[in-house]
Amino acid sequence: MLFLLIFAVSSNERNTSLMSPKTYFTSFQLFNHFILSIMTDNLQKLLHCLDEYMLRTGKQEIDDMEANSELARAGLLEDEDPTPGRPLREILMRLRDSNLLPQNIRHLYGRWKIRISGTIAKAPMFFQFQCD
Repeated sequence: MLFLLIFAVSSNERNTSLMSPKTYFTSFQLFNHFILSIMTDNLQKLLHCLDEYMLRTGKQEIDDMEANSELARAGLLEDEDPTPGRPLREILMRLRDSNLLPQNIRHLYGRWKIRISGTIAKAPMFFQFQCD
């Protein structure tokens, strides 16, 4: 399926004189949407692994370097030695730019912070109700 989509985009690029600029932009958007849908499917696996890690360690929030090192340990995403956390940051920047970033991931002052996806449902709660 990916081959057919790439072939359609590349064949449209060759015949640009026959196409209007709006049609070319639409085919590019279709290709970009296809790539982002693959990324969001994989993102669910990544977030599930990070949720399990945060529950296991008792943390509510981790940064991008810690998240990428845990994903590398789990074998889901490779980490780079010179710039730790860079592969995950690139994925998060693409999701942020396409407005698909989940609500539990924030970018503040140049740092990425990842919280547990469903903090209330997954974190243990003590003293939820007061006893008289």
